[in-house]
Amino acid sequence: MTRSRYPLVSVLRARHTGYLLFTSLLGRLPGAMAALAIVQLVRSTSGDFAFAGLITAVYVVAGAVGQPLLGRLIDRLGQVAVLATSGILSFLAFTGMALLLEPAPGAAVALAAAAGLFTPPLEPALRALWPRLVSPGAQLKAAFSLDAGAQEIIFIVGPLLTVFGIALFGPTGNLLLAGGLGLIGALAFIANPAPRAASARRPGGVAPLAGIRSPILLPAVARVAAFTFGIGVPVGALTIVATASEAARDDAGLAGWILAVNAVGALIGATAVGIRPLGSTPERLLTLCGILLAVGYLPLAVTALPGWAYLIAAAISGLMLPPTLGQVFERISQLSPTATLTEANGWVVSAMTLGVGVGTLVAGVIVGTSGTSAVMGIVLGASGLTALLSLVALPSRMIRVR
Repeated sequence: MTRSRYPLVSVLRARHTGYLLFTSLLGRLPGAMAALAIVQLVRSTSGDFAFAGLITAVYVVAGAVGQPLLGRLIDRLGQVAVLATSGILSFLAFTGMALLLEPAPGAAVALAAAAGLFTPPLEPALRALWPRLVSPGAQLKAAFSLDAGAQEIIFIVGPLLTVFGIALFGPTGNLLLAGGLGLIGALAFIANPAPRAASARRPGGVAPLAGIRSPILLPAVARVAAFTFGIGVPVGALTIVATASEAARDDAGLAGWILAVNAVGALIGATAVGIRPLGSTPERLLTLCGILLAVGYLPLAVTALPGWAYLIAAAISGLMLPPTLGQVFERISQLSPTATLTEANGWVVSAMTLGVGVGTLVAGVIVGTSGTSAVMGIVLGASGLTALLSLVALPSRMIRVR
């Protein structure tokens, strides 16, 4: 096997990559566990769904705010100090939230914000390391595609861990488990020589960012962030679409299958581009990938499809997500100055998170007011917005900044 012919295999064989990918995924598990874990804990205490929605939203929004801020600190102080400190603070916040939710719900909301704000930025940290760990070109493309596809594992394993965690430790213990996994993943990640070496390369241990503006102020980076927000909208709407489709068909369990096969489709897409990376540059491919992703969701608008056909449509809708995100990660690595690369990746993580949140929120409101018959309109609207925001990534409007 040669590196040029099998770039995905060469990425997995490269030094440190498998360990860093695994520990990064472990540390990111709270992001896939916390929402369900918080809701189940609230249900076991007050049972107030409105409060459950509030505290979950606070956690998610705080996480979206925290990632670029912590990313900027990493660019200044190095990965080791920031990931260790944020991991400990997030775990302590999870612990306080779990213990105080019933006796002091107001404090629990504040701690939910802290847990989200201090979520260790392992996702942008790993993506800042990929250019150091693998060769540019096909191998780097494969690394970003592998990273994007591996995220799907989190959203398969996370809910299952939550179910088992509640069964074994109860709702309170399960939330502690989620926070603990985040801390363990962060500490294991920085135990590897690569993050420590990246931190040690900084002059005097600190990167001089005083005269460097935030990468989100660079027009090209901001356009990629807007593009990434558009990708997140149909991903977030899919949860509501799946639930509404289950209710409309009166088919218990269908929503879970829809989301599962969507993740399987994403894994297939990630594997395909990992084995044979897309040949052109991300500058040329971003818009095309975004439009193809939008088109891939359109079959879900045909709610009259038989159940088996609807599941196939759900799998198809997931195919383009990892290839598209892979182009985003590679493009950001090209556009952002090296000194602010972690922060730049934090911004696209936040943009994706906000897109998912907006998609879920708007789709939920529409179904709540109009019923399950609104699924077609939700899918068409979400896909249309994704396609529209894909246009901001057209090559003629992209400016490479170094």
